[in-house]
Amino acid sequence: MVNLIIDIGNTAIKAGVFRNGQLSKAVRAPLEEASELEEALLKLIPLNPDRAFISNVAHGQPALEAFLKRADIPYSYFQPGDAVPITNKYETPESLGRDRIANAVAANKLFPGTPVVIIDAGTCIKFDFVTRNNEYFGGSISPGIDLRFKALHEFTARLPLIQRTDTVYLIGKNTREAIQSGVINGTVAEIKGVLEQYQMTHKDLKVVVTGGDIALLERGLKTTLISEPWLTLKGLQEIYISLNA
Repeated sequence: MVNLIIDIGNTAIKAGVFRNGQLSKAVRAPLEEASELEEALLKLIPLNPDRAFISNVAHGQPALEAFLKRADIPYSYFQPGDAVPITNKYETPESLGRDRIANAVAANKLFPGTPVVIIDAGTCIKFDFVTRNNEYFGGSISPGIDLRFKALHEFTARLPLIQRTDTVYLIGKNTREAIQSGVINGTVAEIKGVLEQYQMTHKDLKVVVTGGDIALLERGLKTTLISEPWLTLKGLQEIYISLNA
């Protein structure tokens, strides 16, 4: 069976085709532009997916559904009450982001019987933890880098909207550099501090990172990281398999 797995996030759509359980090809497209979404998905159609499985954090995507109907690909959605192949002990499962549980499923597949923390650095920075007993309890959510830049601009009178840069100084010598230092260095310091708390209580902890800001984590964190840019898609694939077993 050839599955088209689609993850609709806050700012982008990621999609991948799995053949015999293995990811063959994946694409990413901005959420705002229907034309870019279609262009990205057209790259996957030659792989002849039989069906699509969709995870959506927000509302429906008429353009996506119209595309799948034109391509004659039946589709279904990952629903909040769907069973997943790990024990979910989150206290409010109805409010749990489907990307978070998908990440947990994928990380647990990589390291079964081992404590693992997932750091998803995207629109939000999310930590999610799975115990050595394959139990998911939750984690933490904080604003991502772009949200922090926007917040400084929108909730102050005079601070400008700054774009990220590859070169960040500890001591900013002007307002632009100071904002970049505060946001980027502050984000890395936050992630380091939270991760250290996990590592203090779980000596054999595995750390899996994903999201659009993976490169920042790989540069800033002095620890062994397992980088999985398509982690969410892999988790959704595992969930789809378990639902149709």
